[in-house]
Amino acid sequence: MANFGQHKLIIAAFLLAAICAPCGAASAESVLNVNMLTDAQVKQELEDIDQLTDLLPFEKQDPVHLKQQLIGLGYKVINEKTDQFGLTRIRLTKIDTTKDIKLRFEYLNNELADYALSVEIKGTPSYVNSQNQPLDKLIWNVLQKHGAEMSEEPLLHAHKMFQDIFDKYYQVVTAGKNYLKPVNISGDSKKINNDYLFLVSDTYAYSADGNDCRPLHDEYYSSNASNADSAIDNLLAEKRVDLIENILDGFNPVGRIYAIRALEKLGLSNNRIIKDKINKILDMNTPINVCEKSHLNLTEYKNSIYINSNN
Repeated sequence: MANFGQHKLIIAAFLLAAICAPCGAASAESVLNVNMLTDAQVKQELEDIDQLTDLLPFEKQDPVHLKQQLIGLGYKVINEKTDQFGLTRIRLTKIDTTKDIKLRFEYLNNELADYALSVEIKGTPSYVNSQNQPLDKLIWNVLQKHGAEMSEEPLLHAHKMFQDIFDKYYQVVTAGKNYLKPVNISGDSKKINNDYLFLVSDTYAYSADGNDCRPLHDEYYSSNASNADSAIDNLLAEKRVDLIENILDGFNPVGRIYAIRALEKLGLSNNRIIKDKINKILDMNTPINVCEKSHLNLTEYKNSIYINSNN
């Protein structure tokens, strides 16, 4: 009987081990899928966010002073440029082992026109605190507590534009400068204004230095930012040949090339005045870097792009 009882215990133990084997594997897998941060590490991560939110609302700050404060907090300026119309665009970043914080803002005459902020938790496995709370959720809570209007997908990000300041900028751009003629764009044609200044100004993406083509993240870029292709297509669709011709005298080398291609599609590139302008642009024969891709000269770049011919 004793042997029979021991035999039953051995069978029970075997069955229990078989049943719980997946549990042990799952537990091990869950541990492998996270990086546990110490309380001190979590505190440091959240202090970074606290310091940033102490500067909110950004629009109440002097932009130059805001930049200096961010530099003092360990942010690095990766791009800063002021265009011919007075708009300054700055991109900063702060990177550590667990997260990237990226901030971009634009200002005109010391008034904030626009800002975008993103916080990206790096890599896998994900980071959690000792209570197994994800780091991105902890950061989200801090940002929400301080009134930052953040979205969660595909990463923590915010974008805010101050239309009254951009309206002032539109007025400056459409008034013309140097060889750039004044143009008439209806005050409610925000899309046309945006497309025109995007191709005329040299502070925006697709500019000659090629450093500003990386968006804060792909979702932001596709939903909120223009690109040279769509901008020129929109001007063609609106039959704004006057704006396209004016872009030839603008300050963005890439915008000028797109204008040349559009005028070729319209059959207007042989007009004597336009042809002279085109020849002067292409004769510069300087290399150009667009979105970190180098082209030997403007002619080579012109031949590499395509303009929608359906407009």
